[in-house]
Amino acid sequence: MIAGQEVPRRGSAVRPELLEEREESQERALRPASFDEFEGQESVVANLKLYIAAAKERGEAMDHVLLSGMPGLGKTTLASLIAKDMEAGFSVTSGPVLESPPDLLGILTKLARNDVLFIDEIHRLNPKIEEYLYAAMEDFVVDLLVDKGPSARSLRIAIPPFTLVGATTREGLLSDPFRSRFGVLEKLMPYEPEPLPRPAPPAPLGRGRQACRAHAPARAARSAAPCCGRGGAPASAP
Repeated sequence: MIAGQEVPRRGSAVRPELLEEREESQERALRPASFDEFEGQESVVANLKLYIAAAKERGEAMDHVLLSGMPGLGKTTLASLIAKDMEAGFSVTSGPVLESPPDLLGILTKLARNDVLFIDEIHRLNPKIEEYLYAAMEDFVVDLLVDKGPSARSLRIAIPPFTLVGATTREGLLSDPFRSRFGVLEKLMPYEPEPLPRPAPPAPLGRGRQACRAHAPARAARSAAPCCGRGGAPASAP
């Protein structure tokens, strides 16, 4: 033991932040590192690759992406792979967390050019924040309201071009104006269960085993019959 080093006692509590960091590192290690390692959703992956290649060729941010489907199909993983292929930063948030426009403004103003902003459960966004995103998605500007009352005025702030990737399990809850601002709409399909392997056929019996099986009922009958003495009468106990 190194002098001065504190040894944790058995049963001592572990700091929550250390557990969160460990879980996040383990989760990152389990996620696919590229589209080639992503299992399933071949059509969605192929389309995303085409959109990414086109954005790189133009030298622009990728079109905004809406990923819909049941939970656990890989929407978060696909969003992170988009950012990785675009060689851009990746920011993550969720609809219920964003309670007011200033919450979103703080995220948008920190984005760099062509970064990817992932919003999980985007169908749960506050309607005010949804409308606030319209100008950010179309013109890459945000309007900041300064002061209140008669002296209130709107200040327009330019933000770098970015890609919004939204994930939803209930696409029908998104309004039509909001959905129309996504240039890429991809629906993830449930994975089909793998068929169970068929059992191997029984091995054929040899002649010796077939003969034993044929005489087995007769042997069983003889063993079950009571022991008899001479004349067919049951043998009495001595």
